[in-house]
Amino acid sequence: MELPNIHFEDYPIEFKEINPEDFLHFEVENNREKHIISPDEYGFIDTAIQPIVQLGHKNTIVINAAVGQGKSYAIIQTVKRFYEADEDYLIVVASPFVSLVTQYCNDIHSDGGVPEEEIYNYGDLGRNPDVSYIGKAVQVVTVNTLLGNPGEDGFKNSNVKRAYINNLISHCSSTNAKVVFIYDEIHDSYYNFKEEYIFNLWKWRGVIHKNFILSASYNEASKVVIEYLAELTDKKIKIIESERVMFPEKQSDLYLHFNSSLQYKYDNDHIVKLIGDIVNEGKEIDILCYSKTLAHDFIKTKDSEVRRILLEKYGEINNCTSELVSNQRTENRAPQNRFDNTKCNIGTNFKTGVSIKKENHALVVIMPPIGTRLWFKNKSGIFSGGINSVIQALARQRTKGEIHIILPNPDKFDFTSLSTTTTTMSDLQKESFKECYGSVQSFKTPETLVKYLPLNEQDHLLYTFYENELKGNVSNEIEHIEGEDRRNLARLNYPTYKLFKLDKGEDYLANVHPYLGGDIAAYTTYSALTNQFVNCKLKGVTNKPVVYVVKGREQESLHKFFDEYLGEHYYYGLMEWSNHRMVYSDFKHQLFNNFTVGYYDEEERSFTKVKRGAFKVLEQHILRFIHYKVVKESAVYSEEGNYNLIEGGQYTRSAYLLQCIAHSKEVNLEEVSYSEVDKKRIKAYQLLSYFRTKIIGQIAYYSLRGRKYYYLPSTPLEGFLSVEELSMLNDMISLLKESDELIANNTFEFGDRITKNRTVNSKIKSFYKILLEDFVLCEQTSGSSRISIDGSTDRVRVKKVIGIGILLTTDDTLDLITPAEHHYPVKETEDWAIQNYGSLREYNEVLNAALDSIEN
Repeated sequence: MELPNIHFEDYPIEFKEINPEDFLHFEVENNREKHIISPDEYGFIDTAIQPIVQLGHKNTIVINAAVGQGKSYAIIQTVKRFYEADEDYLIVVASPFVSLVTQYCNDIHSDGGVPEEEIYNYGDLGRNPDVSYIGKAVQVVTVNTLLGNPGEDGFKNSNVKRAYINNLISHCSSTNAKVVFIYDEIHDSYYNFKEEYIFNLWKWRGVIHKNFILSASYNEASKVVIEYLAELTDKKIKIIESERVMFPEKQSDLYLHFNSSLQYKYDNDHIVKLIGDIVNEGKEIDILCYSKTLAHDFIKTKDSEVRRILLEKYGEINNCTSELVSNQRTENRAPQNRFDNTKCNIGTNFKTGVSIKKENHALVVIMPPIGTRLWFKNKSGIFSGGINSVIQALARQRTKGEIHIILPNPDKFDFTSLSTTTTTMSDLQKESFKECYGSVQSFKTPETLVKYLPLNEQDHLLYTFYENELKGNVSNEIEHIEGEDRRNLARLNYPTYKLFKLDKGEDYLANVHPYLGGDIAAYTTYSALTNQFVNCKLKGVTNKPVVYVVKGREQESLHKFFDEYLGEHYYYGLMEWSNHRMVYSDFKHQLFNNFTVGYYDEEERSFTKVKRGAFKVLEQHILRFIHYKVVKESAVYSEEGNYNLIEGGQYTRSAYLLQCIAHSKEVNLEEVSYSEVDKKRIKAYQLLSYFRTKIIGQIAYYSLRGRKYYYLPSTPLEGFLSVEELSMLNDMISLLKESDELIANNTFEFGDRITKNRTVNSKIKSFYKILLEDFVLCEQTSGSSRISIDGSTDRVRVKKVIGIGILLTTDDTLDLITPAEHHYPVKETEDWAIQNYGSLREYNEVLNAALDSIEN
């Protein structure tokens, strides 16, 4: 399939803009125009930014630059300018995460030339009391420390941190030092700027000189933060925006691996194979996981194949997950689980701020699977923040390499949303995008289709929801309360729009609108297909995840596949309300059409790709698995009377033929309206039933020492088949080859075994042997007895018969004869189909399409 991004080479990159009209009540400098800058020939913006930054001018500077354009480097060079200036400045760098504080300290020293002794790492508070922070020019803290945010479970920030902030303010006041604040990656720290915490920033009102606010992926909430901060710099704002320019020589190759597993687990075959392939190619690898649990399972589970692969390659794995327990640190020590560019890292805490600079490197990003999508709030882990999380995660790769994203199939797209009023797509671009997206989207119809939404429309979406759905619902009550005399009563003011936007706006967008985060996979797919990622370009798409069937553990493998990819919805949706053949056909369709199936030898660690019908051992195991699923506690697992149903863990030809005979035996072909293929199949098994009856009827006995011994000749006697019966045999073989997939592809050797013989007698002998093998249980001896038959003087070799292959009741056997159909009550079906597929019609279309594919 041709990737559509070849048609989007010059398509504009969309990003969240910060515009002067966002701040109507503030002084936007440069005549209310933002400064538009261009990156230099190497793709960096430092040389363009520095002339615009006036050190002595009091204001708030907003820098909006693409990932990989060196905005952090540029701001460090600005730190250097303040440090070397004649005036006395205190530079406070506020990091969104504890994990990035040490990195900022190191970068300010190495890239900015600020002496180490002039940089204070707030992590030394309470741990290294001998290290004084007073008098150091640069202070690196976290945003929540700066705002006095104690965290979700705290009531106030610690006394040590309070004293730290108050002492710095007192020192600046007494020395007339001007304070410069730098808020990097503001999209990841906006939640700290709650109304109650803003008062802590006003403590700096007498000494604050400048704010720098930086991000590559701004959000609506950050606009409120900008206003809060700019209020402290005389409401002056300067906006610097960098053009989004691609540098192909710096872009990594992007690969999308669609994986429809309900939950991604450490032993997911596709994930294991992908990581194994990357390591075998000799590449360095880091794995960013959506959840801490999954990362821990990769690293710590003893039978984790990923763990084995990486330990053999690197000797150790660096755990990059949070050490917090119940949102608290159990020991007062410096954070340990930090990204290390010299190691193989697996974890969750390097989605932002980290620069991966390894050569010959592959970054694997595991996004939240289908099972994390809930009705009210997605459990998306580190991607809960919506689309900005995607942009930031992919931006970690700073050198040209590979980025592999494992993600679920996106929900269906409303292609009419790509109108001329919302996009500049040409008809060719729309058609190409539609074809590719349509080929990877989920087959289910979601409650809400994915609609393209311009990023700069987010404010309108939020305001409309706030005014109409929230405030509008209680507008009369708000008006009434405003006219009441409520002196000495608890405050009752409805939250303003800006507070709603700051507190809940991003969660609303990320959970309600699929394109903006409700379906992370949809945004990722759209952006990859239309070349929206600055630092990487789509090179490949995999839509058929790998599924291993392990040699010697076939049944376990099939159960794992079922639980991982189909699950309860499939069981109660299809299996409970469909007949056996529908379940069997659909299961094989799901397995072979939607996945790359491989037979895996654990000892040799070899992988052999398997196509439908081409590997008879697997086909037999599928029969056994489906029999278990639909018949369950039937005689299939009884040891009495079913000697030939399962041998060595495999489904035998005898079991298959007996069950097909059982379900064909009573069918009147003149009365059923089956397809011609199905009629041929039933006719064939009715003929086979005739021959089974014939050989059972020829069982005789002889007496020896008072005991009866039943027998059949070892080879057919002369005249075993009449001319008419021989014609019936030929018809039966032809009908089976035309109508039975498992006979035609030699899953069960039957027809070819007979027809390969050249003479009529040899064909009859071969057929007779099959009848003995499948329908009669003979005593297993090294030889055979010789007896006289019907008074003849000639002694004939015979086999002792100790049982026959009985026809079980149709309730106890797998029915692959009756055409595939549903047998569920209409009302329950419709309710379930609407919930899972959008409508009963949509559900039937999916099933009918699958059946058409199977039959063809």
